[in-house]
Amino acid sequence: MEKTFLIGCGQHSDVVRYNMMAQGKYEPIGFIDNQKDCVGETVRGLKILADYETQDICKLIEKYGTNKFFISFGNMKLRKTVFEKFVKAGFEPVNIIHPNAVIAPNAKIGKGVLIECGCLITPNPVIGDNVVINTGSQVNHDNIVEDHVYIASGVILSGGVKIGENTLLDDGVIVTLGKSVGKNCIIGAGAIVTKNIPDNVIAYGTPAKVIRENG
Repeated sequence: MEKTFLIGCGQHSDVVRYNMMAQGKYEPIGFIDNQKDCVGETVRGLKILADYETQDICKLIEKYGTNKFFISFGNMKLRKTVFEKFVKAGFEPVNIIHPNAVIAPNAKIGKGVLIECGCLITPNPVIGDNVVINTGSQVNHDNIVEDHVYIASGVILSGGVKIGENTLLDDGVIVTLGKSVGKNCIIGAGAIVTKNIPDNVIAYGTPAKVIRENG
């Protein structure tokens, strides 16, 4: 298995490691986190190797003999920034895909993507970089899911849907046929999107309505 850094040591890292173990392709060698006072400690069974905010992360590639990494935290305010920081420093994002996910062979999947157990990816979607697709979610035909999108559990994206960059779809959201959700949005749990949602807003309800801007 290929040695891989996990970026972030919170609860979401347990989910990532579970899917890594099932996949059997990558081996986590330790955490890189943003808590400098915790470097050297063991958390969730893995050592925190470095602090990515104050240390020179480029040196870690030579020290540990790998440049593979995966973002293992869910904070939407940080995921994009930290992902891009590591890519710029020469690290290579890997894909973590549970073997019980069903994925059409012509699906286009970016880098640093997590697809969990029970997910269904049907023909012709385009899934960007640093995307999370949680347990039991569906990305149906001809969808476009842009970079840094976080799809929680039980979400259904009908055909021809577009989800903009850096958007969070909470548990159980349904986006109906051909509709779009803009960039930097939060769609609340259980919402049903029946009309296009613009950029930079928070929306929820059945049908989903814009509640306020997402600052």
